[in-house]
Amino acid sequence: MAAAKEGEQHSALPYILVWVALVVLTATTYVTGHKMHLGTWALPLALAIAVTKSLLVILFFMHLWEQKGVNRIVIATSFVFVALIISLTVADVATRFPLATPAGAPFGTDVPAQLEEPAPEIQPPTGPIGQPPPGTPEPK
Repeated sequence: MAAAKEGEQHSALPYILVWVALVVLTATTYVTGHKMHLGTWALPLALAIAVTKSLLVILFFMHLWEQKGVNRIVIATSFVFVALIISLTVADVATRFPLATPAGAPFGTDVPAQLEEPAPEIQPPTGPIGQPPPGTPEPK
């Protein structure tokens, strides 16, 4: 018990391996987010990578791996509530009727948004440069 109070010596190897894993996962996040277009798989993959990275940080850098009892219960409960909030939010957006889902949402849209032509009064004027468009009254 005296060794625990004085502080235990840890090898640097697990920290280096976890750091390398975090760098690889960060690179994977960048590649899948910016270079690849995964469609509906983008959100689940990003969440899985984020959860994996957070677990690595919590378990090794925050020393939860060495903790017992209450600390593990608190972290597990936090993860359960975060998963619950995320799943309820995704379920809400995915079950909306199509007009309520914003265009460009990664899920919940079956038909791409149709863009309407602007009304004629919103159309930019056409005609020779420097001349008023046809149909414009002359200034008095």
